[in-house]
Amino acid sequence: MTPKMVLVQLIFLVIFTPQFYNNVECISFFHFTQDPPPVKDIALMSRYIVHHSEWATLSYMGNQSFMDGMPMGRVYSISDGTINNSYGIPYIMASPMDLSFQDVVKTKNCSLILSLAQSDYCNKKSYDPEDPRCAQLTLTGKFVKLHKTDPEWNVAKTALWTRHPVMRKWNILVPGHKWQFAKINIEHITLIDTFGGRQYPTLAEYFKATPTFKYWPKSRHSIITIKENVIIDEEF
Repeated sequence: MTPKMVLVQLIFLVIFTPQFYNNVECISFFHFTQDPPPVKDIALMSRYIVHHSEWATLSYMGNQSFMDGMPMGRVYSISDGTINNSYGIPYIMASPMDLSFQDVVKTKNCSLILSLAQSDYCNKKSYDPEDPRCAQLTLTGKFVKLHKTDPEWNVAKTALWTRHPVMRKWNILVPGHKWQFAKINIEHITLIDTFGGRQYPTLAEYFKATPTFKYWPKSRHSIITIKENVIIDEEF
């Protein structure tokens, strides 16, 4: 996309979007396009991957009778904050009817695996997903189910529903599933983002790092209504 085309799209959004959507913030009109941070900045690279990722693989030990003690994995949509705010804590929305959710709630120990392979960056660089330069991150820790009384309940809800607006409808489209929010309490961080082996940013370094936010128009448009930072939608 040429700079002229980008400018035209930005002008269109600024002029016409308010006319189409009264009191509506169009969260997913914009997304990251800047390249990842330098490989030497391992904490910032880790935060970049977490905030940039829309999904990740949750790894855990099976607890069902037919897979007891076997390593398992399940893809979940994730978010660590709204599009312009990163907490660094991955949040998940899942149903207790999900066998993976049942297992990891019992065992608690888990790892979350994320990769830049889901972004455009590795494709543009012609990096294979296994190429160390196509950075991959493993967050190891405890799976924590959130309750409505937890202060983070609304944080998780806002983080997920603004990045994955379709989640708002799951309790209506799939009733009776008792959707719940959860988070990964990170205890260890393992990063591979270049040749030379693994790197291990500390938790202090990780949470101190602050991702930058640069947005450009993207083709997928998702709308969610927000008034005074409160999501206007069905509660559950």
